[in-house]
Amino acid sequence: MDEVSHGFQLVNHVVFDIKNNVLNNLKTNQFSGTESEDCNAHLTYFLDAYNTINPVRVFECDKQLHLFGYSLIGRANDWLDALPRGTLTTWDQIKRE
Repeated sequence: MDEVSHGFQLVNHVVFDIKNNVLNNLKTNQFSGTESEDCNAHLTYFLDAYNTINPVRVFECDKQLHLFGYSLIGRANDWLDALPRGTLTTWDQIKRE
């Protein structure tokens, strides 16, 4: 499994296998945060891709937070990387931001 090298750290760090096709989909359709991109469309795409895996004993929120970093590049990745540990702890917080 590739590791996301973000400064952003999950409060509840989880480890699980990510299917190659899910990882490839997330990396192929990454969001960079430019004004021409639709963040809501990206969230919809992200949720569709992440819903294809169901690791055992992993809460939905932890799965979403863990995988979300794979879907970002550029400015959006920099934003996530700059967040201190514990800033965003739920999926609802990520969606609002």
